[in-house]
Amino acid sequence: MAARSGPAPAANDHLSRAFSGSNLVPEEHRGTDRYLDIVQWNLEWFGASKSRARDEKRYQLIFEILEALNADLFVFQEVVGRSAGQPGSLDPIAEALTAANAGDYRVEYSTAGGEQRVAMMWDRDYVRAKIVPEDLFERGKYRTDDGKDAFATRVPLYAYHAVREDAVEPRGGTRTFDFQILGVHLKAMAEGHAQRVRSAEVLAEWLTKESPRVDADAVILGDWNAPPDDACWKPFHDLEAAAGGEVKFREINDPSDYSYLWLRNRTDQFLSRIDLTAMTLSSFDQVQGKASQVVRWQPIVETLARSGGWKSRDAVRMLKQVKEEVSDHLPVITRFYWTERQDRS
Repeated sequence: MAARSGPAPAANDHLSRAFSGSNLVPEEHRGTDRYLDIVQWNLEWFGASKSRARDEKRYQLIFEILEALNADLFVFQEVVGRSAGQPGSLDPIAEALTAANAGDYRVEYSTAGGEQRVAMMWDRDYVRAKIVPEDLFERGKYRTDDGKDAFATRVPLYAYHAVREDAVEPRGGTRTFDFQILGVHLKAMAEGHAQRVRSAEVLAEWLTKESPRVDADAVILGDWNAPPDDACWKPFHDLEAAAGGEVKFREINDPSDYSYLWLRNRTDQFLSRIDLTAMTLSSFDQVQGKASQVVRWQPIVETLARSGGWKSRDAVRMLKQVKEEVSDHLPVITRFYWTERQDRS
């Protein structure tokens, strides 16, 4: 694969600067290209018929945000896919990012989900799709005891990628780090509990029984619509406790954080962190920095610093503006770092 185009990594590493001082960016890796950035983001009806007027205003802003994040792979929820010769809602974004030399982006969508589809967009300068992203299974294959679609028609989107790892090779050779990725958008609200329980069973079984058939670690991420400690994720809690540390879930999703901008009864309590990640990590000698972190918009940080909480008028006003102009979800970043392999006898 071609080397990253544009500015040198240190100058183009927007995330390191944005999270300077946090644990997401270890000091020894700042300003290098020994990393893979995956950003997941629910764009709230982006491109939907109900959002046409809103999208006219937020298209440029979302483009600028994605250009600034400069991720190698994006996984989106609530976007409109291609149909009847019409482009998907992210096709112009991918073209604009490529034209701006932010990368060479391609985007693919799930085939089910109406105007709330899952999509993946990746930078082909750095990430190679070993298969074109595809629906993991047919819509309606898995159901609850009362007959409801476990995934609420939003079939998970599966891909198998390889990312260049040549920074590890001291003599300039090229290796690749392979990984599987599954983008999900699970059923929301209290009435969706049974569907989330069933979908968790299906996803946990895929992670432990199906994904190992491919010799690559697996990542499941997206809008899970319940916090990491919720009882509906028991299959993942059990895996994390029993798998000798190779399955990560609660450890990498901070339940005290927030990613969904919705206030309950005007208190300081968010609905919570519902944009989550689960992964297998058998390749410990290749990857470090295993965590996912919410991107908090600067206006949120500044308003909270001034007001001290979400009860203030300024905070409520700012929250409403962010939700209207961008999305009711915040992006979540997972960053992996390449490390030197140690010879083992």
